[in-house]
This record gives sequence, C-alpha cells and structure tokens, in this order.
Amino acid sequence: CERICPKHVMRMVSESKKILEWNQLDRCVAPCQATCPTQIDIPKYISLIAEGKFDEALKVIKEHNPMPLTIGRVCPAPCEDACRRNDVDEPVNINNLKRFVADREYASGKYTHVFIHPDTGHKVAIIGGGPAGLTCAYYLRRLGHSPTIFERMPKLGGALQYGIPEYRLPKKVLDWEIEGILSIGIEAKVNVNFGKDMNYESLIKDGFEAIFIATGTPRPLWTRVPGEDLDGVIGGIDFLRDIVLGKDIH
Repeated sequence: CERICPKHVMRMVSESKKILEWNQLDRCVAPCQATCPTQIDIPKYISLIAEGKFDEALKVIKEHNPMPLTIGRVCPAPCEDACRRNDVDEPVNINNLKRFVADREYASGKYTHVFIHPDTGHKVAIIGGGPAGLTCAYYLRRLGHSPTIFERMPKLGGALQYGIPEYRLPKKVLDWEIEGILSIGIEAKVNVNFGKDMNYESLIKDGFEAIFIATGTPRPLWTRVPGEDLDGVIGGIDFLRDIVLGKDIH
C-alpha cells in the first residue's frame, strides 16, 4: 500500500527504524523534547497519561530511556525549564509524570513488555555496567543482538549504584530496574576486571564481533588548593563509593 499509493500519504515504520531513527532525521520537536538529554517524546507520553493509557506511556518513555524508574528520581528536569507553560503560569510537572508511570510498574511487581527482534546471532561485549553500558545492552538486545556486560564492581549500576546516596536513589529501586533490563536476555558478569581477567584478544576469540567501551570516568576532580593532599582528604566520588562498599572512612 505504501509503495503504490499515488499520493504517498502512508508510511510504514518498523520497530527497528523507530530505535535507529533518533538523530538521523531533522524533525521539529517540542522545546521540552528538544531539551531532554535522551529526547523522549514528552508530549506523546503526557497525552497517553491524560487518556489513562499508562502502560503505553511507559513504552513511549522506554523507546529512548530504559531506566525511567531511576531517572525519575534523580533527573534535574531541564525539560521543565523549557516548557512553554512557563509563558502562561508554571511548567508541566514532566519528571514526576514520568516517575508516576514508572512507579506504577514497580508497584505492580511486573515488568512492562517491550518489543524484541528475533535473534541475529551477533555477539557484542560491553565493558562497564553503568548507565551507558546498560543502555547500550538494552537497545542492542531489542534489535536482536546478544550483548554481554563485563563489570569490575560487585554490582551493576556504575555511578547510579556507587555515586548517588541511598536517600536520593534507594538501591532496591535501582536493582529492580536493572534486573528488568537484564530480563530481556542480557548476560552480565560482575567482579571481572578488563585487562586482567580478559582482554580484546580473548573477547574476539570468544566470538564477540564488537566491543563497546563504557568504563566511565570514576576519578574525582580536585580544586587545586593547598592541603588537599593531606591525610584525611578524600575525593567526593571515592567517598561515596567507599560508603556504599561499607569501608571504614577516616
């Protein structure tokens, strides 16, 4: 129908194209969506929430963000600064609407189904199980590939797990969302140190056709003032990680 329509008014969009389309086409989008770092279709999911279609709204969010439960708790919401309602009264409470549908999924105890293509047989190694590694694995799996995450720490999550305090992001919430990502068919190996337990050559030998580096930048920034090299001075990132790991800090 699309091919023979004389007016060219129909267009077929596959699930693959939806995922791969981002940033490949120039499209005029709402200011909130243009400002969102992941460019979620904010107007669409808000409309679905207004219609009471909560599961559908969550699926729209997960097209560009596989971790709405977590991000709904820590996002600084730049979309709300750009919201056109600012010109009238106050912005739409965009972030909490996202968190609402994600919390609803969490409260149900069941993960919302997402479309996954048939297996392609392609294997990808992902070095690092933080937000970037988890996101990469999620979309590769949805496209039918077989990703494996290699993480040197005891748990997945990276900065979310080891850099955000419990009061801001409860770890049971984060762990539940990570388990949902893995449940679609992603393998993860923790306590594995790249360069010691495996390397590029061993990964290629094991059949991985591509490698995605998602090691992050887990080094603290220093202020370059006198005294920061004294005993007892510790970087913020190291401090937060040691707290999570239960280390004694002096």
